[in-house]
Amino acid sequence: MPNFNSASDYYREKYGERIQKIPVNAGFSCPNRDGTLSFDGCSYCNNHSFSPFYTSTACSIVEQLEKGASFYAKRYNCRRFWAYFQSFSNTYSDVQNLHTKYSQALSLPFIEGLIIATRPDCINDSVVNLLKTFKKLTYIRVELGAESFDDDVLSAINRHHDVSAVFKAVKILKEAEIETCVHLIFGLPLEKKDSPKTSAEIVSELGVRFVKLHHLQIVKGSLLEQAYKNGSFNGKLHTAESYLDVLCEFLTFLEEGVYIERLINRAPLNYLLAPIWGNVTESSFKKMLLKR
Repeated sequence: MPNFNSASDYYREKYGERIQKIPVNAGFSCPNRDGTLSFDGCSYCNNHSFSPFYTSTACSIVEQLEKGASFYAKRYNCRRFWAYFQSFSNTYSDVQNLHTKYSQALSLPFIEGLIIATRPDCINDSVVNLLKTFKKLTYIRVELGAESFDDDVLSAINRHHDVSAVFKAVKILKEAEIETCVHLIFGLPLEKKDSPKTSAEIVSELGVRFVKLHHLQIVKGSLLEQAYKNGSFNGKLHTAESYLDVLCEFLTFLEEGVYIERLINRAPLNYLLAPIWGNVTESSFKKMLLKR
């Protein structure tokens, strides 16, 4: 089992303690949902399956963050927080609207930075110039949904962008010195056998600081639910053991300077169709991995 560095260790070393992300739904849309590219969305996605109970556009950004801070402070005994713009594509709007919503989050004294999740085709010069402005004031990190470095896979999951869009987005963010986390999913339809190795090599070559890894899960309300139920699903539903094999291969070829943000995906049981791993948490899975 190769060694790996975790993002939590990176931040504890940098800040001296845990800083908790508070997910927020800021009311953004997605070009893959609003008809610009598609109305269907990515085939694996149901945004509600990973949104905390307090995230709703019926509440303001400030209200969501206050509720989230109260919840996480009790759960993790933490006192420092980042606003995590998680739902849909959080750079997909005009710059003035982005500025307004990011500023609302930073108006709270306990918010020390912004984590912004988005698609690579929603990163452009105007967005990055705005992020550079905020970077002068606070901590900024972009979570970039690459999902795969294979154009055939991206097409199969209805992403409506190609791998070159990922490379372009990473390049412009890197030039702006904005920390970036690349998000990847293993088990997607048409994924090749050498995907863990090639993905690790590409992440290493891109020079990003963080990578977030997930195994594919079939959730209710997604396009893959239909394929799963009618027998046309052609991806890989990993067992915990087979996914451990994937991660061991990935980590073997990953540059040591890249930090792991997350190893697994955990959809709520009321949304999850497959695979069912039982009570496997991020922490318990990490222990399984370290025993390899």
